[in-house]
Amino acid sequence: MAALQAAAAAVGKNGRPVLYGANGKPLAPVGAESYQFRRTAARRSGSLKNWIPKRLVSDTQAATERELIVARSMDLAGSDAHAAGILDTFAVTIVGGGLAPHPLLDADMLDMPGDAVDRLRRAQKSIHRDWSPTADAGGRMTFAALQYLAQRCLLLYGEFLFLVPMLADDPLRPYSLALQPICPLRLKTPLDMSADPNIRDGVEVGPYGEPVAYWIKKASPTGWPTLDTDANFVRIPARVGRRHNVLHGFIANDPEQVRGMPFFAPAIKLFRDLSDYLDAELVSNIVTAAFSLFIETGAADPSFPAAGLATFTGAEAKGDGGTFERRYQELVPGQIMFGDAGQKPHPIAANRPGTTFEPFVKVIEHSIAMSLGVPYPVLFKNLEGMTYASYRSAMLEAWRLFKARRTWLAQAFCAPVWRMLMEEAWLRGDLPVNDYYGRETALTAAEWIGPPKGQIEPVKEVQADILAVQHNLKSREEVMLEADRDLTATFRRLAAEEALMEDLGLDETKMENPPQEKNSDATD
Repeated sequence: MAALQAAAAAVGKNGRPVLYGANGKPLAPVGAESYQFRRTAARRSGSLKNWIPKRLVSDTQAATERELIVARSMDLAGSDAHAAGILDTFAVTIVGGGLAPHPLLDADMLDMPGDAVDRLRRAQKSIHRDWSPTADAGGRMTFAALQYLAQRCLLLYGEFLFLVPMLADDPLRPYSLALQPICPLRLKTPLDMSADPNIRDGVEVGPYGEPVAYWIKKASPTGWPTLDTDANFVRIPARVGRRHNVLHGFIANDPEQVRGMPFFAPAIKLFRDLSDYLDAELVSNIVTAAFSLFIETGAADPSFPAAGLATFTGAEAKGDGGTFERRYQELVPGQIMFGDAGQKPHPIAANRPGTTFEPFVKVIEHSIAMSLGVPYPVLFKNLEGMTYASYRSAMLEAWRLFKARRTWLAQAFCAPVWRMLMEEAWLRGDLPVNDYYGRETALTAAEWIGPPKGQIEPVKEVQADILAVQHNLKSREEVMLEADRDLTATFRRLAAEEALMEDLGLDETKMENPPQEKNSDATD
């Protein structure tokens, strides 16, 4: 009771707690006082004086800026050696030869006996195997190739865009489901609909920001006066009933984001500046190497001997209306350059690049690697001075990012396609289950397994897989899928080999333990 009275006494008339000071008397109310301190990050003096970030005030401005970043990303991928290599490294590592489905069927949840679950799992894998070669609506790519394309689009454009038509009239297709890749540059807001608040950068959104429809630009015929108006766009609903009509995926970094940003966006300036620097240094070396000797010509005008070396000449217009003669000279190794007074030859030495060239380039490359979240030796494949332990640590760090992006691709692209394929197979009677729609989530649960991170020490990697299988930490099928091999086909091959060896009377133990060669230098 005394404690309750003390607690009641510590509460004022307005219901707020009363704070007491060291003298036992109530403290004055805080009121509007603030106990926060000014932070250095908010200063507007010194080096922070001109650092005032500009906020985009409209969706149109944001779309224009994103389009410029995408254009620069595309230019890098097409003309910058570092960017092109990094793009290919990511796509190959994440997707490789394709992510393979591993159905995760729970017999208890499905209320099915174990043998029935095994038959269902085999049926699902067989359905996917039959459909995969015809996944592309254009008939050019397998589902694995479409996965690779989707990952490249994620890196290059920041997003992937696929239409999902049902091609029921094609007799060569085992299933009607198909995927039609669309360039994300076609996804735009028509100019005459830019005032509609529900259309944001080509995506028509609902009350919760969910995609309702996509505005995709048609081909731009020559002569159309207004190519970006409603007449040159097609509105495609995001879904038809419960089925995807469009697959649009991107990695969201902001809460209200509707379009993706290219993977190179944080490092675009570094890529371009490094490329310009390397190009300038390379041209300077070529020019310097082409001139082997510099000769002073004396008091005569040096333009006369130079004119004699010109490959060809041409007249060009001047600003005042006159013309001047421009001499073009091809630079070839062993070139001799003439100058003024002295009649002295001077050998030209190529002293470029300087001693700071390589360390400076490495600093820029380290900055690019940090901005992209991948260790430098893995991103730029530079193993100089690396030990096994240090490179393995870098690979493990990089593999965290690769695996996260693989998981995201599986969830955003592979899983929806898998569900639609299983639904069509069930409707066709190829999936031996009842009540599909009531148990769709349990029936379509699958794990997508891609190629492993690589074997730095193959013996240790194989031993690790053997131990994982023996201790029930990994299944044999997972090991086979990581090696890009099919479990059933491999086991059937092994069984056929064992039968053949038995028919031929071969001793398998001799093949497993071949005789060791005797060391002639060894002493008894």
